[in-house]
Amino acid sequence: MLDLTNAFGELYQVKLFDGTVLNLKRPTQALQNAIIGLQKMGGSTKNIEKLMNETMSIFVRVLNRNNEGIEYTVDNIGADYDYSVALLVIGDYLKYYSQEITEKVNFQVVQ
Repeated sequence: MLDLTNAFGELYQVKLFDGTVLNLKRPTQALQNAIIGLQKMGGSTKNIEKLMNETMSIFVRVLNRNNEGIEYTVDNIGADYDYSVALLVIGDYLKYYSQEITEKVNFQVVQ
């Protein structure tokens, strides 16, 4: 039996400015799709405000993947976190899980 909780049970940790340590679960497909949409928006400088707002929204979604049961909103993180911090966390979060998949999933070449 393949136990997905063991195969992909590692959590990403992030320490926030107030010292809170969050253990974040893997991104969902919907979250990954939202991030891809953000990347597509990033090529345009026309809607920088929309891009920044969407980045903060995705940042909140990432933080809300926490196991601690803490719920964040754009309003309650906006005073302490900005667009650049949000991008840094989102990028590192995706990198962490991308590396995990690369290490655990080994597709054998069939000849």
